[in-house]
Amino acid sequence: MRINGCRTMSGAASVAATRRRRRRFRDLGRCGRSKVESAATPTEPGTTLGTMRPREAGVGRNRHRRLVILLALVVGAFGLVGPTSPANALGGSDARSSAGTSPAATIAEDSVTAFGSAARAAPGVALTGLAAGLVGIASTPDGGGYWLVAADGGVFAYGDAGFHGSTGGMALNAPVVGMAATPDGRGYWLVAADGGVFAYGDAGFHGSTGGMTLNAPVVGMASGPGGGGYWLVAGDGGIFAFGDAPFDGSTGALTLNAPVIGMAAAPGGGYWLAAADGGVFAFGDAPFEGSDGAAARTSAAVGIAGRAGGYWIAFGQDRRSLIVPAIAQYVAGRSDNVTVAIEDLDTGAVIQFRPGVIEHTASTLKVDILATLLERAQSEGRGLTPTEQSLAVPMIEDSLDSAADILWEELGPGAVGDLERQAGMTSTVPATDGIWGTTTTSALDRVDMVKLLAEPNGVLSDPSRAYVLNLMEHITPSQDWGATGGVPPGVTVALKNGFAVINGWQINTEGWVDGDGRNYLIGVLTNGNPSEAYGIDTVDAISSIIWQDMED
Repeated sequence: MRINGCRTMSGAASVAATRRRRRRFRDLGRCGRSKVESAATPTEPGTTLGTMRPREAGVGRNRHRRLVILLALVVGAFGLVGPTSPANALGGSDARSSAGTSPAATIAEDSVTAFGSAARAAPGVALTGLAAGLVGIASTPDGGGYWLVAADGGVFAYGDAGFHGSTGGMALNAPVVGMAATPDGRGYWLVAADGGVFAYGDAGFHGSTGGMTLNAPVVGMASGPGGGGYWLVAGDGGIFAFGDAPFDGSTGALTLNAPVIGMAAAPGGGYWLAAADGGVFAFGDAPFEGSDGAAARTSAAVGIAGRAGGYWIAFGQDRRSLIVPAIAQYVAGRSDNVTVAIEDLDTGAVIQFRPGVIEHTASTLKVDILATLLERAQSEGRGLTPTEQSLAVPMIEDSLDSAADILWEELGPGAVGDLERQAGMTSTVPATDGIWGTTTTSALDRVDMVKLLAEPNGVLSDPSRAYVLNLMEHITPSQDWGATGGVPPGVTVALKNGFAVINGWQINTEGWVDGDGRNYLIGVLTNGNPSEAYGIDTVDAISSIIWQDMED
């Protein structure tokens, strides 16, 4: 049941927070008892997915948001190897576990590392066969059991941990990202990425980040010392204290190597924050017992759990590894030919489906034409003339072919090709038959063209880049499809679509999606579509898959 934006249910108190989305998150002040700190921009963690291309020196915004892990991550290590199926669960799936080993030189996916007394109590466990990704862990007070929580809010109880409820059957505004247990172990809280809090058992509801505009999504929580409050932590290390939980500090004054991914309360007071690279930050009376910050890794840290004198750090898989299999599964039932490229601007990771496939640009080439026009104007030390602007605006916003015809004739395919080579587009061949839309290209080259607009470079000036992006952010409503597929309102999308009858319908989309924990470029080319609507359905669905799995 939903009442004024809040969810209510028997035995649970919850408030689902909402967040307005902007290209840049605003700084926060106080809200109730919560105190928020915002970290400085972290440096590149170097996450690699799909094909990694090195960044060019001096190019790139180097911005990071949290790395949210939603794929079958391994979280759990409390001296007990759980049963092959959870004692109680709602939502989620059966899981199998096996004993782990002490931290090794290279940390593998789906593993747990332990430090201090935790290393002596339990070296770790590994789970397999998970159908829903785990995102959090909480221990019972005596260490005789633990709970695991999945992204859908399904809760798994092991050992002497009791099952008190879950959100497994609820429609969530945002995925669950963590949980915390009450000090007596007779209840727990779940927290979603938007800061919505769900209380079960004897856990009390003490507030949420509802009504706030967050600098970064919430990634975890921990119980206050007496259970009369809790902390929420965001991906930038900002801390929100509710109830009687004290504020003991944050990473607001630090430049992070990787985003924060979780927190754990220290039994003697204070708390630990863990970053995606395995780095640990201790606040209040929480002791620092070591970290994995300097270790070689094949995966990212996804959670931290503590006990007296030590803590465990869990490592898992990045949800973005699901993108290519999901696209492959979708297009297997389609009749069109599809190629896709995505670049994460925060990490530099490039993901491709059917890389190297060559198709026609159709109207996406209009971006290249305008970029070429702007580069020429720059070289002549001037802005666009009124006549040039009268062609540029409808060419992008309304995809007016006649405007593109005039500029293509004026500039010539050679000039457009030179601009494309400066953008690093190695697979694009300008049309020579006078029909600009028959230019051939690859999905990765289309991403490179949009990247020329998204990031500072030596080809286009900042005002030129902003001019094109502004037009791409104001596409006529009838062409608001493709890169916006699955993207919620409030997220900034700069896009250009292409549609023409070339070997059946050629339906393409390209764009820059920035907001709500995501910052990526997308290029999708499809041909052989039996109709325009069929191709639009394809690119919409692929964009939705990418949006779902590209969360940082």
